[in-house]
Amino acid sequence: MITFTRFRMACAGAAVLLMMQAVAFAQKPLGNFVVITPGESPEEIIRKAANVTPSRLQYEWQKLEVTGFIHFGKNTFTNREWGTRDSTIHQFNPTALDAAQWVRTFKDAGIKLMILVAKHHDGLCMWPSKYTTMTIAHTPYKNGTGDLVKEVADACRKAGLKFGVYLSPWDMNEQTYGSDAYNEHFRNQLTELLTNYGDVAEVWFDGACGEGPNGKKQVYDWNSYYALIRRLQPNAVIAVTGPDVRWVGTESGYGRKSEWSVLPGVATNADDIAAHSQQTNVNGAFVPGSLMDEDLGSRKIITKASSLIWYPAETDVSIRPGWFYHEAEDDLVATPAKLVDIYFNSVGLNGVLLLNVPPDKRGLIHENDIASLRGMRYILDETFRTNLASDAAARATEEQKGREAKHILDGDSETYWTPGEARTGGTLEVRLKRPRTFNTLMLQENILVGQRVEKFHCDYSNGGAWKPLVEGTTIGYKRLFRFPEVTAASVRITIDESRTNPTLASFGIYMAPPQASIESAGSSFGGSTEVRLATDQKQAKLYYALDGRTPNARSTPYTRPIRLERSTTVAAIAIGAGGRKGVPVRTRFNKARYAYELKTEHNKAYPGSGMYTLVDGVLGAKNFKDGRWMGFDGRDVEAVIDLGAVKEIHTLSARFLQDVGAGIFLPASVEYALSDDGAAFGRAHVVTNTVPVDEKEIVVHPFTQTMTNTAARYVRVRAKNMGACPAWSISPGAPSWLFADEFIIE
Repeated sequence: MITFTRFRMACAGAAVLLMMQAVAFAQKPLGNFVVITPGESPEEIIRKAANVTPSRLQYEWQKLEVTGFIHFGKNTFTNREWGTRDSTIHQFNPTALDAAQWVRTFKDAGIKLMILVAKHHDGLCMWPSKYTTMTIAHTPYKNGTGDLVKEVADACRKAGLKFGVYLSPWDMNEQTYGSDAYNEHFRNQLTELLTNYGDVAEVWFDGACGEGPNGKKQVYDWNSYYALIRRLQPNAVIAVTGPDVRWVGTESGYGRKSEWSVLPGVATNADDIAAHSQQTNVNGAFVPGSLMDEDLGSRKIITKASSLIWYPAETDVSIRPGWFYHEAEDDLVATPAKLVDIYFNSVGLNGVLLLNVPPDKRGLIHENDIASLRGMRYILDETFRTNLASDAAARATEEQKGREAKHILDGDSETYWTPGEARTGGTLEVRLKRPRTFNTLMLQENILVGQRVEKFHCDYSNGGAWKPLVEGTTIGYKRLFRFPEVTAASVRITIDESRTNPTLASFGIYMAPPQASIESAGSSFGGSTEVRLATDQKQAKLYYALDGRTPNARSTPYTRPIRLERSTTVAAIAIGAGGRKGVPVRTRFNKARYAYELKTEHNKAYPGSGMYTLVDGVLGAKNFKDGRWMGFDGRDVEAVIDLGAVKEIHTLSARFLQDVGAGIFLPASVEYALSDDGAAFGRAHVVTNTVPVDEKEIVVHPFTQTMTNTAARYVRVRAKNMGACPAWSISPGAPSWLFADEFIIE
């Protein structure tokens, strides 16, 4: 299967970087763009790459670490993601909208900038634009007097958060879309957003380019958009179809293990860069051909470049499976532990995390999302509250005057250690005042003078031999590691390879709070199941509850596996030394409604909630990765359900998913056959598919057959795969997938 990354991101890249005034090259920062002169040696190119640096805007943006997205609009009320080509907007009518609650939630979570979706692909403007009737002023919200952009901008300003806007380039319902006039229309709307709402810190574009009302696609005049932003909001970064910030290449929240901020280019001046944006699909774009490639900036990549640019990664993800709110996803909010893992694999991999938290139909961020954000913040605050090496002593094998080893412990990311201009490696030892136990490590380079480290490793010792701790390639703005707890009196940092003299700015070791985990064969089960609890810290104790309460130190201590014989929610907590608490975790275990035999082997990458996914009574959302769908690649699906006794049957139903962007199609038909003995099945009842195969919106479709005066013990379900994916699909000719989540017999 070819998995799908949302179309609105599929073209993401960048366009124009303003070339900074040239400076003499002598181990000095070169600015965020530099030309490679024909004939320069690989060594000379590497030295230049080591001295490309972020612009002031890029550096200040990187230090934000976590930014937030708000997807809220027409789709919130129509239960869609992309919207539809119609002008019906009367559904938009939140009854309790509170922008201050959004901002408060973000600020409490440590998010420092909020980007509001001012207009999504459906064209509904969240402000009263003068250039269209598709605006909030023509909805029931506040009887047409509302201006959501103003409400959010004012709330951000009052709370001290930075404010940003997303304006969809694609507009399904704008009549001028697909013509030159649309570029003027788009600039007009952009001008409204950038002149009427105070300071804007980030303008966020994607590369979505679908069809408008006339069936045409638009040729975007990106250069004019960027020039307008630079003139009206000179302190705004432009992302991710833009010159300042790039898309990391996925929407998972996870960056690369080797994330370079210096990327190759081919243009020789700023005008050429502007004219050869990746979004125009012109050969020779200055960014890599695919931002989803694993290697964007290694030596073998940049030594073939004709220019180099500083182009850092923004790592986006939604706290829910979808980007807009869907009630079916209320129980699918990312857990605090998952959000922390995302933080370590985005911010901790030299990126900035863009976390989407969509308000619900009330106009409020849902209680479940708030709880997860609070849990995430608690874990991060507890983890990084105390640097256990802050009072240590650091020494290096070699150091430059004014750039001594002590600077890695001074808490300042702009002071640094370096071994000297001609050195491309070195070793530092951090000696702790007393042995410390820790499970987290942090490293930072001073990116104001460039990103340089290509390979490093760390060892630890507690008075004896050195033992390996962590190893990696890039560091950049920040590199974070988690590992099983160790106790050490010294930590040694070795820079194995660097593009020029390394500039290590910060080092820290920390002890995260204990974390409980709930382990089982799956969250659905047959007759009974055993649940095991575990914690990541040796001295931590585990407590649990099965009655819906939040466990604490007075709850039942965990001493042996928990046996479940009915549907139950298991809640657990780990409490470490000194009473240091972890965040409670919960898992719902669902007992299967029927016994059944699955005749078709499912793909192990998409097991749903376990073997009993198809009969556990839990319905999947519109996302094949939500953990409730079982995936079958290129084959029919057959199962036999045993009701335990002959029973009267009124309805047979099987739910399947269609997501054409992921190569997932509904079955051509579903057949039901009945039997009293499980051997001889009667005539099949066939339900054919009625959903168009080219429906772009994600669809969950039940294949339902009603019955009269019918009884049986066994029900055989056969879903017929439609065959190869159509020629127009993302994976033409490849086997189509079936995704099922529930068989229902009533």
